[in-house]
Order: sequence, then C-alpha cells, then structure tokens
Amino acid sequence: MGGFLRCNLFRGVDHRQVYEALSEFWEGEGHRLAPADPKQTDVYTLHEEHNGWTVLDWTPGWEWDLRRRAQLHVSRVYDCPGLLTFMYDGNYWGYELFHHGGAVDQFVQWTDAEQRFFDDLPVHGRPELLVAQFPELKLDLEHVRGYLTPYSADDPAYEDFWWDDDDPRNRPVREGDRWGRLEAEALFDFWRYLGVRSPSGTGLYPPDWRRFTTESQES
Repeated sequence: MGGFLRCNLFRGVDHRQVYEALSEFWEGEGHRLAPADPKQTDVYTLHEEHNGWTVLDWTPGWEWDLRRRAQLHVSRVYDCPGLLTFMYDGNYWGYELFHHGGAVDQFVQWTDAEQRFFDDLPVHGRPELLVAQFPELKLDLEHVRGYLTPYSADDPAYEDFWWDDDDPRNRPVREGDRWGRLEAEALFDFWRYLGVRSPSGTGLYPPDWRRFTTESQES
C-alpha cells in the first residue's frame, strides 16, 4: 500500500476566509462544521496561510461530489484560483484546477487508471491553463508541462520506465527535484514549484490552524 492524500491549495485567501466559506457551504447542505475528536480519522485539517497559499488537507474518505462542490464554493466566494491535488495509493497523482467558482482543467498522471475521478473529462492536463490562473507566480510553461507528464499502461515502453529509475523519460523536471516526473511523489516537487510547503522530506506542512469535521444539523 502506498500513500493516499487529497489537498486543496487555495491561492490568495487565508485560512479564516476558507473556513468561513466552507461553513457557509456546509450549512446550505444541512451540515455544520464541528471540532474533530482527536481519535477521529475522517477529518479536515486546515493549515495557516503560507506564501500566499492556504492548504486544506482532506480526509481519508473518497467522496467527491460534495467536497469538490465545497472547493468551488470557496473559489466562487473569493474569486480565487486553486487546485485539488491528490495521490492514489502511491501509484499516481492528479489535480483539478479551478477559478471563478468553476473547474478549469483536470490531470491524472496514469491516464488509464481504473479509478475514474473525473468521469469522461480529458485528464491529460493543459499546462497553459495552469500558468494562466497564477500569473503572479510567473510559472515556466516547459516546467509545468514536465510536471504534467502522463503515462499509459498501453504504452509499449510502460514496463520499462515504470521499473527503471534511471530511464531518461522519468528524469526530474528541474534540478533539485527529488522525484522522477513519472513517479507519484512528483506531486511534492510540483507543490514546491508552486511555492507550497511540502510534507515530503521535512515532514512539515504550514502549522495546523483547525481540525474539523462535518455533522448533520439535526444531530
């Protein structure tokens, strides 16, 4: 078993603003946000804003509809861009890019994975769209294109680059990156490229601000 994670990366809003917008969304769904018990695992962890990013670490659960709608509500309220980034079982990573309250682009590293996170939408990623959402970061299109490198099990060379760490097709995107571009952990290099503090290596996110869960207003 590999790593599972899901994190929202909201740009240009702080943790208090994110929490307020999430609270508003869940109230509209008949729920409220409540402090998480230390023993609970099905929780959100909202981290303090750092370097223009606010990170919301999702729960181990894989419900998509409501939680993706919640991220779009935050984007709509503050007209902010952001990403849902995820890793599945340490095998591959992906994202959903959003802005102005709507989804803009999707990327899944393993394009023919059995898990269909985004129905029938294209999942090869469009680097130019990502660059356009964050103009202040001055992202290099070729670097972004490198991080958004997909692979397919139908590729005749699939077995080669999957198992060969020295395969040139799996080389890191930038000098100093810790992972090959075809490895799931390339997500952490991608985070660092965006200026998001990564848990990889140091084991640190920005400081936790609040751990919470959702509960029915009738409870």
